[in-house]
Amino acid sequence: MTLGTVGHLFRMPALPPRELSAWHDPEHAEEPDTYPRLDGDRRVDVAVVGAGITGLTTAVLLAREGLQVAVLEARRVGAVASGNTTAKISVLQGTRAATLDRRHDADTVDAYVAAHRAGFDWLLDRARHVDCDLERRDAVTFTTSGRSSAGAEAVRREAAVLRRAGLAAELGTDVGLPFGVSEAVTLADQAQFDPVPYLAALARELHDRGHAVHESTRVRSVSLFGAPRLRTDHGEVRAERVVLATGVPVLDRGLYFARVEPSRSYAQAVRVDGPLPGAMFLSVDEPTVSLRTAVIEGERRLLTGGFGHRVGASTPTSAHEEALAAWAGKRFAVREITHRWSAQDYLPEDGLPFVGPMPFQPRVLVATGFAKWGMTGGTAAGLALRDLVAGRDNPWAHALRADRAPAVSALPSLARANGEVGRYLATGWARPHLPTDAPLAEGEGRVETTSRGKVARCRVGGVEHELGAVCPHLGGIVAWNDAAQSWDCPLHGSRFAPDGDVLEGPATAGMATPPGLARVVTPRA
Repeated sequence: MTLGTVGHLFRMPALPPRELSAWHDPEHAEEPDTYPRLDGDRRVDVAVVGAGITGLTTAVLLAREGLQVAVLEARRVGAVASGNTTAKISVLQGTRAATLDRRHDADTVDAYVAAHRAGFDWLLDRARHVDCDLERRDAVTFTTSGRSSAGAEAVRREAAVLRRAGLAAELGTDVGLPFGVSEAVTLADQAQFDPVPYLAALARELHDRGHAVHESTRVRSVSLFGAPRLRTDHGEVRAERVVLATGVPVLDRGLYFARVEPSRSYAQAVRVDGPLPGAMFLSVDEPTVSLRTAVIEGERRLLTGGFGHRVGASTPTSAHEEALAAWAGKRFAVREITHRWSAQDYLPEDGLPFVGPMPFQPRVLVATGFAKWGMTGGTAAGLALRDLVAGRDNPWAHALRADRAPAVSALPSLARANGEVGRYLATGWARPHLPTDAPLAEGEGRVETTSRGKVARCRVGGVEHELGAVCPHLGGIVAWNDAAQSWDCPLHGSRFAPDGDVLEGPATAGMATPPGLARVVTPRA
């Protein structure tokens, strides 16, 4: 059977009207506890910035070491990548091990695999005590491009690298999909779960142990010299150490924003007539597609994901959601798409995360660049940072050092990514963005060149917003994300709400409202 020959009539499934993660849907589960914003100054041993899986795991581990910890989250627990993931817990990660094997020596690759095995074990041990729909599933990486293709060779190499690292990876094409595959590797007994109750349990453990969790508390800056001081709009936190666990670090001093590439990808929850696949799947063909199942509102549904692209650089973004829906509709008997959402990840220059102290700043620790594998990777980062702070040896953390210089093998990808930054910076300013008198439709946004400069206008929820179109991080011109209804910067992935407030990325300030512009515009009659 060939790809797409599935025995049913294809129809384009309709997309839900707005983005909402199945994990955050109140119809699926209760939202996590809320925590107060910081109010006044405080002093702790370690301040952790970011309440996703990396930050909360690190905070829990350090609290268990007897240190006093405070977690500072700009939005809510799990609001960004960790609460919008497809939530696979796997050491088989597409062909990541094979890709690393082409760039690094065997010891480095084996250390990467060992780190994710450690993260896998710790996460599963903690998740067993949480009502988070934890299920053991085989993980499968597959290709449909032919046995002699580059994709098939990458699949076979992935199996070989994992076997070298001591994992029982098996090749074979009978993997339970409703279309033919030309090569596949399976790693048995991996896992999947609902990340939101898991994150909530980590935050609750901290709170119950007497540690502070502050939501709605955005860190604006961290002092450069001496014991770190973290400035927020509502008070200052002094700490002996700081952990930046914010997707990409919110401080520019380590230049990590220039060493990772921001990528946005999409997910959908799908009602399907007929049998559902029993494993977790990831294709190596472009565009990459992810598959798993989950019980949502008492019904097992298919979760599809993928069709990623550089943040802010491929509009309209809704076209990627439509392409993902079409892919599923051609291969499964899709009855309805019940949820759609998207998430952001950061792809490091050499394929390895950055975990540890920033260069020349041993008190400021970072964890970034998990390349879409943050469940095990973020947990492994927490273990490495715990060992570092506790003065304990770690057998694999050396491979992930955050202060490492770019490797020679990483220079082409580093040059390409930063060449893209320069191109988007130049074209964003040079593009005329001609203004128009046409009224904005609901959900529409556009950038216009006016006598007052580049102006970003959008209409969301019947309210029009008018802002300067310049990203405050490094001056890129933002683009409208019609799928998520946000302003996205293609330079380094900062994202902003329709009213200009920061959503994620390296920016710590919102989009400005230059003189002569109104942040909120009264809609035309």
